[in-house]
Amino acid sequence: MHLSTFNFSRRAILIISIALILGIAVLGLQPKTLAQNGPATQDAGQAAAAPAPPPQPKPAVELPDGDGKAIATEYCQDCHKLTNLTKARKNPDDWHDTVQTMMDRGARLPQEKFDTLVQYLAKNFGPQPAAPAADTPPAAAASLDSTAATASQPPKPAVELPDGDGKAIATEYCQDCHKLTNLTKARKNPDDWHDTVQTMMDRGARLPQEKFDTLVQYLAKNFGPQPAVPAAGVGSPEASPAGSSPSNR
Repeated sequence: MHLSTFNFSRRAILIISIALILGIAVLGLQPKTLAQNGPATQDAGQAAAAPAPPPQPKPAVELPDGDGKAIATEYCQDCHKLTNLTKARKNPDDWHDTVQTMMDRGARLPQEKFDTLVQYLAKNFGPQPAAPAADTPPAAAASLDSTAATASQPPKPAVELPDGDGKAIATEYCQDCHKLTNLTKARKNPDDWHDTVQTMMDRGARLPQEKFDTLVQYLAKNFGPQPAVPAAGVGSPEASPAGSSPSNR
């Protein structure tokens, strides 16, 4: 009995010794494995975490200062780039028609800001004076520059409208958006003039309603359809040649 107990103890000690040896070996290998795998894992984590550089924003177009700068910046960019404005070179009438066309197509520009925007665009993005030729002498170039500067802003010739009850009305209100030559060149019947003036009021013209009929009557009276010019060689019945009448027999 004593011998069996002794043999069992030896076996237990042997098993425990083997377990301790194996445990020490495992503990010795683990730091080496961590040392080998740690940097690679850390590098991979850093590579995955590094974000791509954000795209650089395009430089914004800076419009010239003025009353209409904020209006152009806010509303014109709904449909266009601001470079569409800076590259365009138009006279006041063309800018007026351009902005009106945009509003007719649904632009959200408030009507009360219409004139301010048109004036701002015409002031800052009007026609550029023609550059002098390369072989032009300096003195001649200076003269051309001064002439071009004067020609780029010529005083508009005054249009004298016919006298009548609506003359003052047309002179005061129609020039807000158009030249008076638009009236003198137009030839419309009373119904067409009525529709034209009503369209202008619908678009924001400041014409008082009580002056509407007076203006329409004035325009229809002075700028109505022109009578047809008789064809060359066709005379009035009174001026018919005697030979054209039947001869008396």
